[in-house]
Amino acid sequence: MAVHAYYEKDARVRRYAESLVRKGHHVEVIALRAPGAPAEEWIEGVLCRRVPMHRRRGGALRYLYEYLAFLLWATWYLAKGTWRRPYDVIHVHNMPDFLVFCGIVPKLFGARIVLDVHDLMPEVWASKFHSTLSHPAVLILRIQEIASHFFADHVVFATGIFREIALARGTVRPEKSSVVLNAPDTDLFDEERQPWTGPERPGEFRLLYLGTVSERHGVDQLVRVLPLCRARIPGLRLVIHPKLEGGEGKPLEELLDLAKRLGVEDLVEVRPSLDLAEVPEAMSRASVGTFTPHVDLHIDIALSLKIPEYVAMGLPIVTVRTRIMESLFHPGEVRYFEDEDLEGFAEILCELHEHPDRGRALARRAKRFLEEHSWEREFEGYHDVLRGLRGTAVLPAD
Repeated sequence: MAVHAYYEKDARVRRYAESLVRKGHHVEVIALRAPGAPAEEWIEGVLCRRVPMHRRRGGALRYLYEYLAFLLWATWYLAKGTWRRPYDVIHVHNMPDFLVFCGIVPKLFGARIVLDVHDLMPEVWASKFHSTLSHPAVLILRIQEIASHFFADHVVFATGIFREIALARGTVRPEKSSVVLNAPDTDLFDEERQPWTGPERPGEFRLLYLGTVSERHGVDQLVRVLPLCRARIPGLRLVIHPKLEGGEGKPLEELLDLAKRLGVEDLVEVRPSLDLAEVPEAMSRASVGTFTPHVDLHIDIALSLKIPEYVAMGLPIVTVRTRIMESLFHPGEVRYFEDEDLEGFAEILCELHEHPDRGRALARRAKRFLEEHSWEREFEGYHDVLRGLRGTAVLPAD
């Protein structure tokens, strides 16, 4: 596998890799190297090879530089690995899509190529840089999307909506594509093994945010709702675990400035970035799980992995209304508010604080999602794809 991310923090990639190891496969992952991390490391049976570069926040040129540099490193690592021991399958995770071409040498020696589309790049660009799908840069992204999908032997999409859009664009054929929905690893996110304990401080009502701090991810809505709830929820607190180990730079600074201007800086606590194994405990101490992005053409169709993880850990979910959420959850399983409707958001939080039994009922009903979209079921579909690509003679028997 190849992924332009820190492997130890990428839940989707780790679920694939560790599930394959449990099936008897040998799995190597080429990933970024966080400061202080070793160049090579075995993690839960997966050999992680890290290239000598890490992520930094920046604009479009910084992203392009990182993507191209990682493409070259990954191509070199895979070429070397092919001489040592030929690969059967190269599974490449976007972004970017064109990272799939790092598998060109193994492909020449018979490896099959899987491209995993975590996000649609044209929509992400339009969201991140506040443009439209008619922007000239998006045309370039569509060209590389077409070429990448064509080069891959199979394309996996993280949601059914992503696949529908790709099929409508004509970038991939139905028989060459499938969906592996973001679903939690219930061996890790297990409510029985890590039961809900609530916040450490008695009487605290904790909102939890884990992930990237940016304008489009809507963390500002979590801060701006605090003054509206403070009087009715005396123990209110927002705990933030940024995605990047070194902090989130200017966006995080602006968020803390916003809290100070609103007079709620005492209610906001920024804690260290978490490794995947540490996330369940953090969730077990939250009062509600929140998903508060500003809706745009990408956010509307992208499923945050934190949502299924909240479900697995038995947290009631309060979320901005999006197309993807309404397509996956039934009425009465989560509580919705409209983007920027802070009064509506505040009223839901106060209700769940004053009537915790309603939150528990939400969490129980949401378990239906896990029954229909368990990782075991999603992974079996993916494993069938590998069988089809390489044949059961190559893959270990179940």
